[in-house]
Amino acid sequence: MPLSTDSNNSPTTQRTEDHSEHNDSYPVGHVFLPELQTNARDQERLLAEIPPGTSNLPDPGLQQTFAETYFDYCYTWCPVLDRDSLPDELSRSPLLVNALALASSHIKPPMIPHDGPASYYDRARRRFYDDEEPDVMTSLKAISLFYWWSPRPPTILHRHSSWWWTSVVIRHCQQLGIHREPAFDHPLRQRIDLSLRRRIWWTAFARERLTALCQSKPCAIHPEDCTLSEPTLEDFPDPRDQTKAEIFIHWVRLCAIIGKVAEYLARTCTLAPCTFPVRLARELIAWVQSLPPHLQLPIESDRTTSFNREVHQLHLPYLAVIIIVHLKRSSSSQPLPQVYPPAILAATCMARIMRDILSRGGTRFLMAITGWYCGTAFIALLQALRIEGLAKGANEDLDILTMAVDQLRVMWPTAAVFHSGFDRIRSNAAASDADSQRPPGPELGIGDRTGYMEMADGIDWTAYFPFATPQTSVVANRLLVPHTEELFFDDDVFTDAMLQFQDLFEPCDTLSETNLFM
Repeated sequence: MPLSTDSNNSPTTQRTEDHSEHNDSYPVGHVFLPELQTNARDQERLLAEIPPGTSNLPDPGLQQTFAETYFDYCYTWCPVLDRDSLPDELSRSPLLVNALALASSHIKPPMIPHDGPASYYDRARRRFYDDEEPDVMTSLKAISLFYWWSPRPPTILHRHSSWWWTSVVIRHCQQLGIHREPAFDHPLRQRIDLSLRRRIWWTAFARERLTALCQSKPCAIHPEDCTLSEPTLEDFPDPRDQTKAEIFIHWVRLCAIIGKVAEYLARTCTLAPCTFPVRLARELIAWVQSLPPHLQLPIESDRTTSFNREVHQLHLPYLAVIIIVHLKRSSSSQPLPQVYPPAILAATCMARIMRDILSRGGTRFLMAITGWYCGTAFIALLQALRIEGLAKGANEDLDILTMAVDQLRVMWPTAAVFHSGFDRIRSNAAASDADSQRPPGPELGIGDRTGYMEMADGIDWTAYFPFATPQTSVVANRLLVPHTEELFFDDDVFTDAMLQFQDLFEPCDTLSETNLFM
């Protein structure tokens, strides 16, 4: 059935900013609002009918290549398929065949004729909604793979985003009781695959926590209601996948902290003012310092000699959350948020990651949320342009981020929004600074004694960055020179930043949000 283009009869074309009274509460969405509005108008004009799917399946040769692509690029973040059982599952499930083809052909399109991810997705979702797959666990595996498809930007409300499908997975798991650990004497315990249940559940959990931060959406999962144990290496049967399994386990732990940050910022905006909990800063620091040597971000020198795309990706959400909690809310007279040294250092490290990826020739393995990561880093580095000694390096990093979203928009419509916004905002910021007589730098405490000194309870903000050195980037070289007092931050400034940031996460309904994560 084709999608309706009549906004009076169907929600599929409802603009997400039509009820945008809270849009100014979102740091990234507020900054890129003109591009989002333009994109919505374009989508309303261009939204076309999707042709009906057919029953054709990719041939066995293509299915094999799609499986290889999945294990190379998707398994780390979505370990729901097993090498040994996959051939038999594909032989029984057209839904899973199409879902696997969707994800893999979008990441690494074959150079021989194939139907393409749009067709694979359409067939798979129709089979799911028509209840054609009798095995519910196979259905959960399949729709978990829909994460690698976003048919249009989030300026149109639709039922094809990762937010929608992650919610579907979560609700099915909760209905099945997958979020709870069976008792040792439970009659079903010996007949269920607990390892698979953990991998499916914690994949959905991690995705939801990331969405909660970047979209300010409420979490559907309440950890206190869950008794399912965290994933362990024993849940990954193939020894070839052990490093990927380690990364997944640490990613889930990071996303659990990110969820706490998102929930805190969302809920405290309606309460009495309070400081950002130091315990969460400690948890982030403990997480990064808990990584084994082979999972640490290898950017301590001016070039990366031990590049691992999964390790680089693992650190993107970590750096993004540091940026978010070290932004200072913008006002109507100052539309861009102010930033503090931790946010700038995190942003330059993110630009370094993207430079490493771009220099190796491709971004197709990156997920849709990467555009949002780049957007957060862009905002932080844009403010660094006003700091004497940082401008040159910040400009270089901004160029890298612009190149990154230019590549990302080939796959992800959301990245096109950021790409068009980068040029506009950068040009406007340059013009504004040219007209401004205000001296650069005081907001960051560089050059005076009112800036960041030390976080509450004696936490040095540089502990966030055990992988960064003066050789990491030009900006890092400026921030990580032998520390003078003005490169740390004191309790008052940290508290002020957090108080003013809380309003960025005011609760709102799904129609009033500017969604930036597909």
